[in-house]
Amino acid sequence: MSYIENTIAVLCGGAAGAVCRFKLNAAIMSGLTMTFPLGILCINVLGGFLMGLLQGAMKRSGKPFTVGYSLLGTGFLGGFTTFSTFSLDTFNLYHTGDLMLAGLNILLNAVICICAVWAGYRIVFPRTAAA
Repeated sequence: MSYIENTIAVLCGGAAGAVCRFKLNAAIMSGLTMTFPLGILCINVLGGFLMGLLQGAMKRSGKPFTVGYSLLGTGFLGGFTTFSTFSLDTFNLYHTGDLMLAGLNILLNAVICICAVWAGYRIVFPRTAAA
């Protein structure tokens, strides 16, 4: 695929991922009264799991998946998950004096999201061989 085709794939995937993040976060947080940013945590974990599935599928196929990865990985999942919102949520918790929740948000996002990538990858590519 050409550079332009991959760029268009990232653009389309990123737009769709960002809209899905916005809608899903609003849906999760609408019924909650807590200050903890549970919506973004759930989105980041789901995005990590989906990235693991995508990477495992690519590894299993043994074929390049350039435009598909541009659309789904870099584009959709890049727009769906968000480090900037996670960072702002953590800053806001810290700034308002919720030091424990700020630390918990950092810990949960780091540990659970990495575990979700691993789980998604292993579902699709269960071999014990090095990745």
